[in-house]
Amino acid sequence: MKRTLSVLLVAGAATAGLMAVPGTADAAGGCKTMSAPGGGSAYVCKNYYSQGGGLYYGDFSVSRAASSVYAQVYYDGNVETVTSRGNGTKGGFSDVAAFHVRVCNSGCGSWY
Repeated sequence: MKRTLSVLLVAGAATAGLMAVPGTADAAGGCKTMSAPGGGSAYVCKNYYSQGGGLYYGDFSVSRAASSVYAQVYYDGNVETVTSRGNGTKGGFSDVAAFHVRVCNSGCGSWY
């Protein structure tokens, strides 16, 4: 199976909403404010669902990012920067065994 990551960059720090994904009994995730080393924070949400076979699909969003904060995602050994400083984004992923989000400034915080 081919791993996929789709990201929509959203200008401005006040983005809201998640991509609609049908709920299942295997749904997990949530939202929280994450702090970046060096100051600043962003509001991060992620939801993921089992596809079976140890793979997952889902969606994520980053909003209310401080002007100095940017976000990165991790999926199956890949790390990608998905926002520029102070901006938000939302996107989706599928066919991945692991997916995490973190926020960065002068360094990067822990994965969520």
